[in-house]
Amino acid sequence: MKKLVLLVLAGWVVPQSVIAQGLREVPHRFVFVQPLGLIFGVGTVGVEFRLGRTTTLEIGGVGVYSQEDGVRIYGGGPGIGLRKYFGEAEVAGFVVGGRVDGVWLEADNSNANRRFLATNPLRDRRDHLYLGLGLLLGYRWVSTGGWFAEPALSYEYFAGPRPLVPGSQDVQDGLGLSLGVALGLAW
Repeated sequence: MKKLVLLVLAGWVVPQSVIAQGLREVPHRFVFVQPLGLIFGVGTVGVEFRLGRTTTLEIGGVGVYSQEDGVRIYGGGPGIGLRKYFGEAEVAGFVVGGRVDGVWLEADNSNANRRFLATNPLRDRRDHLYLGLGLLLGYRWVSTGGWFAEPALSYEYFAGPRPLVPGSQDVQDGLGLSLGVALGLAW
């Protein structure tokens, strides 16, 4: 009976002490999603690995969706980047980052008004691989429980054919600038 009581107490005390410790050490890995950027056209998801005291390597993906006057552009692809944090020897605080993405974009103007486009012949759908070059400015708050929020302003330039389909020039020019909040978990 004594062993059972000790086992039950250990099973109750050990998890409580682990939970109470929270993030006493600087986390080395982060996973995040930033879907609100899709409102502006570009959203991201990724995993970060701590390289140094205030530097991380980001591996993730970018998603693109924009629609204007019946012309849609959508797609996505993988990317890699570096981030530098200006916290107190942590991967938190003010952040500046850069990334490179390989983005497959597809444009569709089948819902556009033909008189608006004023082009002949009209090709309704095309896709192409683009090189995405991104910059990020933000601020990361990390809770003791490991959850974090990162409001950020970012810009992604897509190098490739312009216009992708007739009438998509304005939609493509509007892609890139994004404001959002990344939510994630650190461990």
